[in-house]
Amino acid sequence: MQSVRELLVLRYLEDRLKVHKDAINFCQDVLGKKPVEWEPVFRNNLSRPISDVDMVVTVGGDGTLLQASHFMDDSIPVLGVNSDPTQAEEVLDSIIEGRRAPSQLSRMLIHLNSEQLPTYALNDILIAHPCPASVSRFSFKVKGNDQSFSPLVHCRSSGLRVSTAAGSTAAMLSAGGFPMPIISRDLQYLVREPISAGETSNLMHGMVKWDQSVDLTWFCKEGVIYVDGSH
Repeated sequence: MQSVRELLVLRYLEDRLKVHKDAINFCQDVLGKKPVEWEPVFRNNLSRPISDVDMVVTVGGDGTLLQASHFMDDSIPVLGVNSDPTQAEEVLDSIIEGRRAPSQLSRMLIHLNSEQLPTYALNDILIAHPCPASVSRFSFKVKGNDQSFSPLVHCRSSGLRVSTAAGSTAAMLSAGGFPMPIISRDLQYLVREPISAGETSNLMHGMVKWDQSVDLTWFCKEGVIYVDGSH
């Protein structure tokens, strides 16, 4: 027999699913009335880059928008619609009629062993050991365009997080970072739970200017780059 708590959780999930389905149906009805061609795609069916479209509309939470952003370049604007899309039609009309322009947000480019990864990070990346109880051992430095370097920092910690301006109000803020202006092109980094930082404690958290990069050397046998959460 199910407990009252289990029944309440089940009811909550059923209600959320209905709200989400209603939002999808609402957006499809709105798009069907507009002079545009469109095609619905479930997020789990995304497997190749999105191209040859004027705009992408995502319906759902932040995770849906983040996942979709990994399949497109900077030439395609994204309209994120949450599960209460009361203003979706008004915003869509203003975009179609040219009265509203997309906001430009910076993303992160990642190289692994000098090879560029295909995914751009919209919020943040976390470089860490795949086991959360294991210590991550690495060193990093901030590199400028003029080939200058910050001091080399050696770390034992639970990983390194780097965020964009858009991601500075998410996990970065929860971990002790600070919000950045949404239009900023700079990055923010934070060493997670450093062990005995000592004289380099003032380098555990800092900024990376738009024309700089972070060079990191990994000393563990295993490591994972998490892009925008668990991806």
